[in-house]
Amino acid sequence: MRECNRFAIAMTHHAAQTLQDFGYRLTPQRTLVWDVLRRGTPHMSAEEVCGKVQEQFPHVNISTVYRTLELLVGLGLVRETRLGPTQRYFEVEEEVPHHHLVCDQCGSVTHVHDEDLGGLNAALSSEQGFVPRELTVFGRCRDCRDRSEP
Repeated sequence: MRECNRFAIAMTHHAAQTLQDFGYRLTPQRTLVWDVLRRGTPHMSAEEVCGKVQEQFPHVNISTVYRTLELLVGLGLVRETRLGPTQRYFEVEEEVPHHHLVCDQCGSVTHVHDEDLGGLNAALSSEQGFVPRELTVFGRCRDCRDRSEP
């Protein structure tokens, strides 16, 4: 029980309250997954999250991590982003929506906010009747472009 209390304290109030409001138990595994995402780098794969969780709890398996990630995504606490046909990444959901620039060459991912897109969202909405939730743009980052230029 002492272990559970220690992990419950580690989870931020917002996430803990959201889980409890929807009738979910605050388990050490859920707390650890949340804490890894909160403290980790953006765009972590489930395997990366699992590896970090297993540093503290070696018995936690990948299926537990996947179930926890799906729950946190469903509750709006975590964002799942697909950066390619098979690449799924997870990060703590931010209050300000953002989009992604993905480098085809090095795989780096950069966040871009709505104001950086100028009138693109408005144009898509008015001209196409399409309201984007998330945009992902593939290309080459500045570093890769600079390295390949003569």
